Amino acid sequence: MNLGFVKDFFTDIRNFFSFGRVLGVDVGTVSLKLVELSRKGDVVSLENYGLLSTKEYLRRPNAVVQSSSLKLSARDAAPLLETLLNEVKPKAKRVIASVPAFASFAVPIEMPFMTREETEKSIGFQAQRFIPMPVKEVTFEWEKVGEYENEQGRKFQRILLVAVPNELVKTYRELFHAAGLTLEALEVEHTALARAITTPASRHMMIVDIGAESTSIVVTEGTTVRTVGQADYGAVTLTQAIARNLGVSSWRAEELKRRRGLMVSEGEFELSTSLLPFLDVIIRECERVRASYERTFGHPVERFTLVGGGANLLGIERYCAEALKIPHEAARPFAKVRYSEGLEPAMRTLSHELAVAAGLALKPYSLPIS
Repeated sequence: MNLGFVKDFFTDIRNFFSFGRVLGVDVGTVSLKLVELSRKGDVVSLENYGLLSTKEYLRRPNAVVQSSSLKLSARDAAPLLETLLNEVKPKAKRVIASVPAFASFAVPIEMPFMTREETEKSIGFQAQRFIPMPVKEVTFEWEKVGEYENEQGRKFQRILLVAVPNELVKTYRELFHAAGLTLEALEVEHTALARAITTPASRHMMIVDIGAESTSIVVTEGTTVRTVGQADYGAVTLTQAIARNLGVSSWRAEELKRRRGLMVSEGEFELSTSLLPFLDVIIRECERVRASYERTFGHPVERFTLVGGGANLLGIERYCAEALKIPHEAARPFAKVRYSEGLEPAMRTLSHELAVAAGLALKPYSLPIS
């Protein structure tokens, strides 16, 4: 979702590369994550990264940077962003930032087949029907994700319409401007995930992003997002379930979750039984999204991958693979990027945590240079 004032930035891509670097900033519910990339020739390199979480939510559940009410708390996010920038000290000043799935509207639309210009003219009328806000109060974009013929031989197209409230866009711009950065573009996180994790050869993959307060589910074909969904449970829910069932503090519950996960030993079964009911809700939503994709596009989902901070849970890949009955494939959002060999031991965790930020930073490098 390019902002109006950045048209020249993306069309004059040579000028951008002479500038050298870009920041992808993932604005999460309780955290900010940053990836700085640069390009030299055909090689894209990881120059820097950082992650900063507010642990205040363990004490006060409503202490979040961004809530499901479609609002970003600049008051809470600004100090986090300032701290993160002071620690990482990135050289890039241009930012591409994420909008969480729960802070946007993603609507699949079916409409008669027409040219792109004709679709562009009519999409505003379609948006009025499907977006639960006045069209003048949102910024929206659309992508054609398929086409088909009905029994009468009439040709139709499938459109994925995505809208973000203008008030949220304004808050993002003010947040980064105050930090001395220029917000070049906003992008809904599922698009960034598809860019980071898939390739044109990828077939029918489901990406499950377990965030702090919710889980985003995306089915892709190649690098194209086909179907999206959301479960209102995430990593914080799992922590709270452990705390409640075991009668321990949220801080202790978070420690137990990260240290043991689902890989429990004798006498620790209460830990896993605290987690499984909520994981099962997420899995049921994955099954619903998969069924919707398979019914609409006629292809089975072949595999899935887990990302997000909630994916750093021992044993979760195996449990989800057995429940979904499809194989798990490890996420590799930095597969297209050169990075230091010294990062390899941490790459599994970084791949989970920084997948969205990596996809955002890769956005300008996915455009043609000529």
